[in-house]
Amino acid sequence: MTFALNTASLNTLSLQDHALDGEAQRHAIECLLNCYLREYALPRNEANLHDQTHDLPMSLRQGNGRCISIALPSGRLVVRTERTSLLGRCHYNSAPYFKGNNQSWQPLQANELARLLCTPLSGAERVSEMLQQVANSLQITRTFLRHSRPANDEADSLLASEQHQLWGHALHPTPKSREGISHDDLLACSPEVGACFQLYWFKVDPTLLRHQGEDPRNTLSQLSGRDDAYPCHPWEVARVLADPLVKRAQQLGLIQYLGPLGQAMYPTSSVRTLYHPQMAYFLKFSMHVRLTNCVRKNAWYELDSAVALTRLLAPIMSELAIQQPGFLLMPEPSATSLDLSAFGTLEEAREVTECFGIVYRENLPLADREQYRPHVAMALFTWDQQDRSACRQHVQRYADNKGLSLEQATLNWLDAYAGQMLGGVLYCLFGQGVVLEPHLQNTVIGFAEDGLPCRVWIRDLEGTKLVPEIWPAARLSALDERTRSSVYYSAQKAWQRVGYCALVNNLGEAIFHLANGSDTLEQQLWARISDLLRAQSTRLGHPPELRELCAGGPFPSKENFMTRLLMRADREAGYTLLPSPLATPEEKKSA
Repeated sequence: MTFALNTASLNTLSLQDHALDGEAQRHAIECLLNCYLREYALPRNEANLHDQTHDLPMSLRQGNGRCISIALPSGRLVVRTERTSLLGRCHYNSAPYFKGNNQSWQPLQANELARLLCTPLSGAERVSEMLQQVANSLQITRTFLRHSRPANDEADSLLASEQHQLWGHALHPTPKSREGISHDDLLACSPEVGACFQLYWFKVDPTLLRHQGEDPRNTLSQLSGRDDAYPCHPWEVARVLADPLVKRAQQLGLIQYLGPLGQAMYPTSSVRTLYHPQMAYFLKFSMHVRLTNCVRKNAWYELDSAVALTRLLAPIMSELAIQQPGFLLMPEPSATSLDLSAFGTLEEAREVTECFGIVYRENLPLADREQYRPHVAMALFTWDQQDRSACRQHVQRYADNKGLSLEQATLNWLDAYAGQMLGGVLYCLFGQGVVLEPHLQNTVIGFAEDGLPCRVWIRDLEGTKLVPEIWPAARLSALDERTRSSVYYSAQKAWQRVGYCALVNNLGEAIFHLANGSDTLEQQLWARISDLLRAQSTRLGHPPELRELCAGGPFPSKENFMTRLLMRADREAGYTLLPSPLATPEEKKSA
């Protein structure tokens, strides 16, 4: 995709900077178009994925790929695509062009495209906020591209995969938006630029400290070099220092601000969860910053639920080791915060609890990191900076090790990965009533010596929920009512979330990148998923959702674009039904 250079600005920006700006534009446009196509235009039959009309812009009449057109209330939008998947996921190789009534074709940049798509769908206030977030995401992407550094995969594969996800969520309209963060703070604390930073610490009277589950104070002492210190994230410290209860505790000598100190930690792909290779835990901090759709604070009841779910799911994790060896959950056995309820109202104290809230997630043992070379799935099923699918080099390495054709290696590679992931996720849902959230950022893949996937870890219990029919209130009697309600999903919502995360967000992107533009290979890969789903359905007693899916039923797809535009909470996101890419038994017989 190419964009015209603004020659007036060449005096202040290098040609390389313009090239990076073009890359940022291209990815922003791809996210917007793919979201709109999947959530709005295709379900309403307002898109033509193979436009062969003769009135196309001159620059689109030549070139590889095919043209897509979208009917809009104010005119027609066209763009050339290099590849289009069975789920309507596209990779574009031109700028989008728009032709209004009685007007000529005009190329669009990301902000113009966002305004064109959003304006007919919502009110001015919501559209204005969405446009600001699109602009914020675009500007931050430009910043990351200018300051990115090569990944050192050999030193620590997990850290490298956490810190080099430049593009983020491919089907989100604002994948890199971070509201209210200065340029310097952005560079200091963002994983995309390889950041490493100290925490901000407070000397705290021990009577104020509260912890649930395992006692993590040894880890805090290791990090700070003190036995009386408690941390917060650099992006949260200004809010903490301005809090009236914290000020009161400072005046009483119970809290003293120490500033940055101790060992530095690395931000992971979620930004607020931090990693140190020698620590027992990942630390998931609170940040009152909106990243993509949500303000990323640790709500007080989420501190409770993380530890409670770790305890409740312990028997299931033991069962998983038998039922699905190689599929593991990453426990969150501890949570901490400060209790300042003696100095204010319950609401004021909960604000402090959330600002200081930390969830502790077990780190992968060093032996596992060295043996399995783990990678976050989102870092594999994405584009590198040369516009190549990052997973292809892993498949090629496996093919070379085994002397296989690249096509056969790709099929084997997907079988190994999807078999582990689907086996564990579907067993948890239909066998145990546990709703995991295996989207790409929550999934970590480990590899055998020959390069074939052999381990899958699912992380982040914030997205883990329970189905009330299998987990009635009596089984959760240790939780208060608010915490208990936060971990429940209805059976319908449970399937929507699992089906979307596993099949669309995760495997949909995996197959898109593994197929590398080959329609034949893509169909073969989905056929393998079809076989895996049928086997899992038989194993689990043919639950209705899997029976319908295997018969050609649609895939549930979360509406990230409309959720953000309509300012809905992530929990209240709507779902679009996507036509199935799976071959039904009847279609297989006729093939």
